[in-house]
Parts: sequence; C-alpha cells; structure tokens
Amino acid sequence: MKILGIITEYNPFHNGHLYHLFKAKEITGADHVVAVMSGNFLQRGEPAIINKWARTKMALNAGVDLIIELPFIFSTQDANGFAFGAIKLLDSLKIIDYLCFGCETDNLDTLYSISNFLHIEPQKYKELIVHNSKNGYEFPRARAQALCEYHRIFGINGLEKISPLELNKLLKYPNNILALEYIKHLINLKSKIKPIAIKRMGAGYHQKNIEGKISSATSIRNEILNSLSSPKTDLFILNDRIKSTIPQSGFPILEKELREGRGPITFDSYRQYILATLRRMSLEDISRVQGVTEGLENRIKKASLKSCTIEQLINSIKTRRYTRTKIQRIILHLMANLSKKDVKTFNRCGPLYARVLGFSKKGKILLRTIKKISSTPLISKLSNYLRQTISEENNNFRNRLIKMLDHDILATDIYVLGNEKAEDRVARLDFTHKIVIKKD
Repeated sequence: MKILGIITEYNPFHNGHLYHLFKAKEITGADHVVAVMSGNFLQRGEPAIINKWARTKMALNAGVDLIIELPFIFSTQDANGFAFGAIKLLDSLKIIDYLCFGCETDNLDTLYSISNFLHIEPQKYKELIVHNSKNGYEFPRARAQALCEYHRIFGINGLEKISPLELNKLLKYPNNILALEYIKHLINLKSKIKPIAIKRMGAGYHQKNIEGKISSATSIRNEILNSLSSPKTDLFILNDRIKSTIPQSGFPILEKELREGRGPITFDSYRQYILATLRRMSLEDISRVQGVTEGLENRIKKASLKSCTIEQLINSIKTRRYTRTKIQRIILHLMANLSKKDVKTFNRCGPLYARVLGFSKKGKILLRTIKKISSTPLISKLSNYLRQTISEENNNFRNRLIKMLDHDILATDIYVLGNEKAEDRVARLDFTHKIVIKKD
C-alpha cells in the first residue's frame, strides 16, 4: 500500500488542485491520499473563502481519502512555521510514503541542494541575512538576497550550474519557497517521506483574473467577490465563468455555501471586531502578539485609531520591511490573541494531535492503521476526546495539547461571525459539526 501526502489549503478546491492530485497519484502509484489542510484561517494571513468542512467535502469528492486539519498555530505562520507544522504532522502519522507539492520547477536536485544548505545554515550566510535585514528588507527578501550573495561569493554544493541570477528568480515564487521549507524539515526530522516536485500548470500564483480552466485560487476568489460587489449582477448568472475553473464534483458545494450566506468570507467580514479589538488592547498587550516586533505595536495602535476599513488599516501599517502578508498574519494573531510565547513553545514540539475533518471508505482504513502504529492522538469527536484527556497522567502534555486545541476552537468561533445569517454565527461549531464522510 503506497500512501501519498499533500499539504494544502484548497481555497477553494479548483482544477489546478485536481491536476496536481491526479499527477501525484500517477507519478507515485499511490492508492491512498492524505491531505493536511489549513482550517478556517490560512498561511497568507487570510480567512478561507468558505469553511473547512465545505472545503473538506470538495476535496473528498475529488479523490482525497483522509483530511486532517493543520492547527491554527501553524496554519497562520510564515513559510517556515507552516511547513514545519505540516511536515511534522504528516511524519507523525507513520504511514506516509510520498509528499507531493506543486512549484515552478520540478528539478528536485536543485531544490534538495538549496534545502540542505538552509538546513546547515553556515555562519557567513547568517551574517549576510543580518546585514540585509539592517538595510530594511523584510525577512524573505533578506534571506533570498543572502542566499544569492553567498552562492556568488562562496558557491553552494549542487548549484554549480545555477547562476546567482537564476537562483534569485527561483526564490521569487511562493510555492518554491514552501517546497524548500518542506524538504528542509524532512531533512531536519530525518523523515522517510520522499518528496516529489510537480511543476505547476496554467495560471501563475499571483494571477488576478480567470484565464482558462486552470486558473489561480486568487483569480477565482476575485471573480466571486467581484460578482457579488455589483448590484447589477448575480453570482449565479456568472456561474459559467467560475464553474469552468472548479471540478464538477465540487462546484455544487461551493455554490451552496455562497448561496446560503456562508461565504465569501474576507477580512472585511470582521472589520468591526478587528478595529474594536485593536482599540481596546494596550500597547503592551499588542507587543506580546506573535509577529509584532521592533516597536510595531505603536504603528498598529495608531493605525487602528484612524482607520475605518481593514484596507486602510493594513495600508497604514505596512512598510518595505513589513509586507502586507506579514501584517495580515499579525491581525489574525491579534484576533485570536496568539502570543509569541505560545508559538515559541509549540514550534519546539509541533502539532500534538491529528484532528480528522473528513474521510472516505479508503480513508477509514488509513485511520485504523494510524491508530495501530502512531502515538499521535487522533481526534474525531472533540467532546469525547477532551473528556478522555481529563484522566491523562502527563499533565504538562495534556495542558499543552488543550491550549493548542483552544486556539483551533476559538478560530472557528471567530470565523463563523463572518456568516450572513444569524443562526450560522453560533459558536462551538467544532463540537457540533459532524465529520465529513464520503460513503460512496
């Protein structure tokens, strides 16, 4: 039995994801697929356009067998933290043979050489990062420049045929950055999981407009939002444009969520909550939140007092050093009161449980296998599991696990506030919503 692992967000599940899924199965010969998927808030610091259970259903209908939620603490971190959490979770299941990811290159030797270098982190390279950071560059750019400069001066093993200019181009793509982080953490963990790179097809990551059947998730979300913003149009009149980018097995799910007011969810859905939270918090409270450094709390507080919209808030805070994505992550962490101290603690251990969002018949077989060979707790019914942990002898582990879970629960409680109907804003959905089961 060959088992394929995928790390994803499916925001929403589209034809590009379907291509990746089929191609990954073809390359690996895998007959089972496990996806670690972000919950209701995502790595670029945004809420998912529809909730995690609807996205789970779309993925199961497309052929994924088991979907496990990446805890909020990891799903909203930068590329390094996100990749660490997802890789650690997949590895802890003890059943995954392959990890397939999409990026702008399928040259695994090149990716391995860079990842191995990042794993070693020579002192001269670290010094170059510090130097570039002092020049006011945000960390991703400071690191990319340091990598290219080190390669130009000293050379990097395995990259003899890659020029610093080519290396710089490769490091500009977010999916390549994630791929490098995945491989780096596989190396760090000495994991048996074999990485497989699949070259992306069709639209680029940042494409803003739909241009064919394989379009970016960004363009699909933009199309949905634009169709709803005009009083002269109706989402369901424009279905053909959006429908062409979504697999037939998933489109009715997306359509139903939007029709019933459980999407599209955006940052603006929480405008009042975010501004009220920031205006209430003291500078000291803001400074403790994950991502807030170097006195940024002063800029955040000032912006919250003069901003009327989330767009104004973000634009008032961001600088060359603090990118839009970084600010969005900080806002999410402020919403959920996620502290630097908590993130530091959890980044040492990784995810402490595997929370099941959904499974197929084949996925049910995988769950039985995981229970037999993995020590990672599998959580299907949250209330039952929490009752069991009361008798847990290891108080330290239990307390850390519950604290991590609390952030997931709070994230959903906040997320549902963006729903249109009052009855869909009720809290504690993590306790009442059923696992998504695909029976046929």
